[in-house]
Amino acid sequence: MSRVITLLTDFGVESTYPAQMKGVILGRCPSATIIDLSHGVPRHNVRAAAFMLASTARAFPPETIHLAVVDPQVGGPRRVLAAETCGQVFVAPDNGLLTLASCGGFMCEGCAPPVRFYSVENRAYFRTEVSSTFHGRDIFAPVAAALSCGAKLADLGPEVDSITRFNVPTPDRQAGAIRGEVLYLDPFGNLVTNIPATMLEGIPPETLGVQISGALIRGLSKSYNDVPAGWLLAYVGSAGLLEVAVNRQSAASRLGADVETPVRVTFPVA
Repeated sequence: MSRVITLLTDFGVESTYPAQMKGVILGRCPSATIIDLSHGVPRHNVRAAAFMLASTARAFPPETIHLAVVDPQVGGPRRVLAAETCGQVFVAPDNGLLTLASCGGFMCEGCAPPVRFYSVENRAYFRTEVSSTFHGRDIFAPVAAALSCGAKLADLGPEVDSITRFNVPTPDRQAGAIRGEVLYLDPFGNLVTNIPATMLEGIPPETLGVQISGALIRGLSKSYNDVPAGWLLAYVGSAGLLEVAVNRQSAASRLGADVETPVRVTFPVA
C-alpha cells in the first residue's frame, strides 16, 4: 500500500509546475495519494516554508512523506535531503527548509531526536533527463514516489550527520517578562511569535500584557470573536504559539510588523 505524499512549494497555483510533479509521482507510483499543503509559499522564502511545513506535518498520520520544494539554489551545490523524524518522512533541499521540522520539540511536540538524514545521491531514483532548473519534477518528485511505493531511505544515499539550518530565535524569560519576536506572518496578516504556550503556563491569562510595535494588548483571548472587529488581540494559535491579530484585519499592516519584530509579554510577579 502506497504512502501519502504532501506537496509544499512556492510555485503558485497559476503555474503548471505542481501538476508536472504530480504527473511524475503518479507515473512512478500510480496508487499514491497526493495532498497539496500549499503552493503559495512566498517566493524563495525558505523560513516561511519551514514554518508552514513543520506546523502542518503533525496533522498527518505516521509515515506520511512530505515533499517540500522552495529551492532558490536549484542547480547549485546544495544537497537533496531525505529525513525521518517524529514518525514522518521529509524530502527537501538542504537549504534550511527542514530546520523546524527536525529540531525535535520546537514544532514536533512530544517527539525527541534522533533524526536521521540522508543525502539523496542514487540517480536510479531520478528521471533520466534532469533539468538544471526543475529538480522538483526531475529529482524530488520521483524520489518521493519511490518512497511512497516502498523504497527505503537508506536506498537513496548515505546517512549524514548535519544539515543546513537557520538560527531559530529563542524567547527569553526573566522576572515578570518574556522577550520574543515574530516568527511567521500568515496569509491573514496574523503575527505568529516564537513564544510557546508552555512559557505562559501558570500565568493567569487576564494578567498578561503583550507589547508589540508600540501597542499594548491586555490579556489573552481564546478566539477572534472575543473582541469587536478591528480590535487587536493576543491568543495561543493552532501551532501552540502566541499570536497577535486584528479581528478581520491584518495585524502586520496595522502594526507595521514583520518577521523579527520584537514582542514582549509582561505579567505580575508573585
